Amino acid sequence: MSRIEMISEGPIYRNPNPGYGYVGGFFSNVVQLSEDEIFCTYNRGGGMYATDLAHYAARSTDGGESWTEHHVVHDRGPDDAAYSYHDPMVAHLDDGSLVITTFRVDRSDPKLPLFNEETGGIGAFELVALHSTDHGRTWSRPERMEVPDDLIVTPSSGVIELSDGRWFMPFDRWHAFDSSQPYRPQVVGLFSTDRGRTWVDPVVVADTNSQDKGFWHGQVLRMNDGRLFTMFWTALMKSDIDNQPLHRCVGSPDGKSWSEPEPTTLPGQTNQAVDLGDGRMLNVYTRRDGPQPGFFAALSGDEGRTWDLDNQVCVWDATGRDKLGVEAPDTYPCSHDTIAFGAPRAIRLADGDVLATYWCTEMSLTHVRCARLRVLET
Repeated sequence: MSRIEMISEGPIYRNPNPGYGYVGGFFSNVVQLSEDEIFCTYNRGGGMYATDLAHYAARSTDGGESWTEHHVVHDRGPDDAAYSYHDPMVAHLDDGSLVITTFRVDRSDPKLPLFNEETGGIGAFELVALHSTDHGRTWSRPERMEVPDDLIVTPSSGVIELSDGRWFMPFDRWHAFDSSQPYRPQVVGLFSTDRGRTWVDPVVVADTNSQDKGFWHGQVLRMNDGRLFTMFWTALMKSDIDNQPLHRCVGSPDGKSWSEPEPTTLPGQTNQAVDLGDGRMLNVYTRRDGPQPGFFAALSGDEGRTWDLDNQVCVWDATGRDKLGVEAPDTYPCSHDTIAFGAPRAIRLADGDVLATYWCTEMSLTHVRCARLRVLET
């Protein structure tokens, strides 16, 4: 029997001088550069949708125990507009370089919301990529990423290099800010042969189905045997969004074909799975309902179909600190305005441990943290 032990847990970035101004940390992603060096990208700003959101990076040289080096990834000063930058997805490529895929929003009118409160439609934005060839110490200027004109999409996870050298990336599909059509979530995969400048050949990974299930925020990983895998936050598309168990989806090694999403025994919302080999998986997921909200980690022995909930571990207990300020409406997008934790991400380290990262709120400070998890045989 296997069990999870939390070896360590602590902050990556937390505002060290809150008396001088509020700075939150959000949406962290990590990659391992060497045995001891881990690189993390995250957002800093005045709120999850703030006009001043910028991309920052942190570096650990002791396997994630401490994060002593922090720097801004991109200086927004020379930009041609007052952009905010959102959710930096970082990938470590086979040639040793790094790429961040992200989206930015022109906030020249700071009162213009990112989302339409009536329809959930998203405002105008640009998809951009930033590249580094020195392990994240310096970065290129943002380079525009082009997608087919009929797609309004944002990256749901980072670039995956396929065996033929192409890049694959999953995207969440939205509808336009002023669209009168009902919101029907969809996850699509796109391919690039020019290092992210253009993305073509869309393939549907998951679509709102005949059961009226919607799928979001799949963090795609490449399994040890080359197949692709993800698990979706799943809900029935009602006015009050009826959450369902996480659904799993398996893709071919070339990313062109995907199984129908199927329910698992794992509850939750945003999440990321890690392949441990021989059918074993670990998933770090967000739980907002029930008596104990927070982040949890659970194990599966059958490629994510069923999960050992009896022996899961609580990575971060959000009880009493799961909301910001007053209660928000239950309907999207206003339901997101006051959440105080979310977006867990995870990677398997070279020594076999799993490093999870997430943003959460403690003592009124929203910040990013990480936890090292180890699977033990008993």
